[in-house]
Amino acid sequence: MLWIQNEYVISLSFRVKKLTETLVTVQQLDKNMNNLRSWLTGIEAELAKPIHYSICHRDEIQKRLTEQQVNLSSLRDVMIFLL
Repeated sequence: MLWIQNEYVISLSFRVKKLTETLVTVQQLDKNMNNLRSWLTGIEAELAKPIHYSICHRDEIQKRLTEQQVNLSSLRDVMIFLL
């Protein structure tokens, strides 16, 4: 009878440990998802802004195009990571 109780306690301890680890993992995932949502909101806002040029010059257009491409590339990298 003592052996059965001991096995039960060991099994229960293992389950408590696994549940605790799972809870910590879920909390970390939730924190990461919130950070990702904030980052994504910022990227979406940046990409949604209309592009205004003070001077319509080739260098200015190229600079803005590069900024947009960097934002899109960053967004694509995150999407690939999540999939």
